[in-house]
Amino acid sequence: MKFIPSKIWLIILFLSGVTGGVLLHKFLFKDRLQTPQASQAQALPTIPDPWQGKISLYVLAGQSNMAGRGPLDAESSTTHPQVFVFGNDYRWHLAKDPLDALDGQVDPISREGKAPGVGPGMTFASTLLKHDADAVIGLIPCAKGGSTIQEWQRNLSENSLYGSCLKRLRAASLMGKLEGILFFQGEADALDQKQFSHLSLSPQQWSKKFEKFVENFRLDTKQENLPIVFAQIGSHDAPDLLTEWEAIKKQQENIKLPYVSMITTDDLALQDYVHYTTKSYRTIGQRFANAYIKLTEKNL
Repeated sequence: MKFIPSKIWLIILFLSGVTGGVLLHKFLFKDRLQTPQASQAQALPTIPDPWQGKISLYVLAGQSNMAGRGPLDAESSTTHPQVFVFGNDYRWHLAKDPLDALDGQVDPISREGKAPGVGPGMTFASTLLKHDADAVIGLIPCAKGGSTIQEWQRNLSENSLYGSCLKRLRAASLMGKLEGILFFQGEADALDQKQFSHLSLSPQQWSKKFEKFVENFRLDTKQENLPIVFAQIGSHDAPDLLTEWEAIKKQQENIKLPYVSMITTDDLALQDYVHYTTKSYRTIGQRFANAYIKLTEKNL
């Protein structure tokens, strides 16, 4: 056996220790190394080069009627080369219904308990494109079925709906600028408080908490005049459960905030006790878009 000087042995041991230490560190802390920024960087190439950084971004927040519960049909597979969705997997995709998904969820807090369907988002985008054919639109789904207005209060933790939505928006903002928020929520807070005492319901404080949501989201995005369009809850078929329905609707009617507009939905057909038909969701999408266009043009 060939003799190896002690100094060389020390060097070998040192180098092997360094290499092993680096490998061990990567193994032990691999979850920390795989940061959201890393996954965001992988998502960048899915947007064509000419549009990168120039997309108009829209947050879709609220509960199940924003996420969408309409049955899929032949039109649901339709895509448009200028409409993208920043998915639950923190990757950009060519948008199509359903915009939300059960799989690939990065933020556990917003994982849906039921498979989403057609919602208002795609029709909102297609209606905007009829108004501005050169627009490139990025939709950011943040809604979660059954969520209350309390769950949309400011909480910067990624384990809150507010915080995970803000986190998702900031990741998506690498591709463009936030231009507006669509908000559809209130059904959960209309539930009977005695029957659902385990939930944090706010039927009498809904308007104040919505106004606080608007104020905080504008502060956190540094856009004091950010356009926001919200949907008033419509009709329902569960009077024994939704005892605070009219209280919520009345509060929504009385909201008067700058750069905020409300659409109505109570004339649209339902498929069950509280969710709309596919056709109704597309009408809601058109109303969102028309209200947004009117709101932004009025405030130019």
